[in-house]
Amino acid sequence: MKLHFLKTHWSDMILLESHGRYALVDTGFEEQYEQLTDYLDGLGVETLSLLLLTHFHRDHYGNICRLLTRYRVERVYFREYGGHDRLTAWGTPADDAYRQAERERYNEMRDCICKNSTLYMAEETNTIDYDGYTLQLYGNINTVARVFEDASVPETYHQNAFSENQNSLAVFFEADGRTVFLGGDMMDEEAAHPLANRQTTETAKRINRRIDVYKAPHHGTNHTAQPEALAIFRPGIAVITNAMEWLCNYDTIDSLRKANPAVDIRLTDADVVVDLSEL
Repeated sequence: MKLHFLKTHWSDMILLESHGRYALVDTGFEEQYEQLTDYLDGLGVETLSLLLLTHFHRDHYGNICRLLTRYRVERVYFREYGGHDRLTAWGTPADDAYRQAERERYNEMRDCICKNSTLYMAEETNTIDYDGYTLQLYGNINTVARVFEDASVPETYHQNAFSENQNSLAVFFEADGRTVFLGGDMMDEEAAHPLANRQTTETAKRINRRIDVYKAPHHGTNHTAQPEALAIFRPGIAVITNAMEWLCNYDTIDSLRKANPAVDIRLTDADVVVDLSEL
């Protein structure tokens, strides 16, 4: 299997390629449409076996509807928009107008998916079959919605406490004898509610495997690279969907090197292609 991490400074567009079958994880910003389609067309892609959106932020969902009308997409894995954002996709405070606009966008996208493909809700799916490989989903409960309605934790009950990053899926699978972790925008920060607390570390404990190819969650920001998670994963190759200039205030790279001094860190200043059969 080949993994294609497309050039970007703050979004995810990740293509899986196996025996002429393709799967896309996240679709980048809307303004990256031509870049994404040029890349797909350059590979001769006409059909996507599946398209997976990790969470409802525009640097991940930006091109889904246009892709569905340009290519044949056999399956789409999508998840309910929580609608309780404390922060926007930009990390700024969210208000009712933002949440309402995102809800309308979500409904439009869901209608588009149902019209042009087969929809599977991620909350109802633990594993996905792709060309004989099993993609294991983590974080597939609707954390934001559950936290909002959980009266047992007063600090977050009926509060817009988190962003949609706390709803991000992560994907783990094995292919060609190698392990792969695609972290989406999964968070690893302290949170008042246990469902939102240190999500990446809790996921690492559940997987409990060294990772050969690790897509750093949330574009490599420091709160997604905590030592406990990285001590389990000890990535061989770490792909950061960002550029060095954006990382100058983060300690992600130091944390990765402490976990594995031999780690091969690759930033998406250019397209990054990893052939698992050659590792």
